[in-house]
Amino acid sequence: KEVHMDFIDRLNDLIALDLDAVDAHESAITRIDTPTVRERLREFQGDHRRHVRDLTEHVMRLGGTPRQRPDVKGFFIKGFTAITSMMGDEAALRAMKSNEELTNRKYKDAMAQPFSSDIKELIQQNFADELRHLAYVEECLGKRVWEAASKTI
Repeated sequence: KEVHMDFIDRLNDLIALDLDAVDAHESAITRIDTPTVRERLREFQGDHRRHVRDLTEHVMRLGGTPRQRPDVKGFFIKGFTAITSMMGDEAALRAMKSNEELTNRKYKDAMAQPFSSDIKELIQQNFADELRHLAYVEECLGKRVWEAASKTI
């Protein structure tokens, strides 16, 4: 029973992380001018919504109450507070990079937990999404995509 509650708490922490990521993506999308980057971030936001939905199902199956909103402290609040004063693609992408690094760490940590194989498989799939998100954001920053986009307008 004790282990059961620990698993529910750990899954709820991931739900809070993904709920916060949905909000963080919304903040970034409203600040980014490059249409292709906005579209990709919208897709990633959809991934986070799916993570929440799938993790919620597992929490309920374990008899727990799933999180409905991000953690009070919010995993990403600090990163996006910095953006509010620094508008633009580069600032938003830099904040998203630190957010994606955090979600990658949290999912990597979750992979080390002794969850059942079905939950472990879900966490692995979500972690793969997070790795893909981080790689894309790093690629955008490396290529400075906002500069190329502003030249074509």
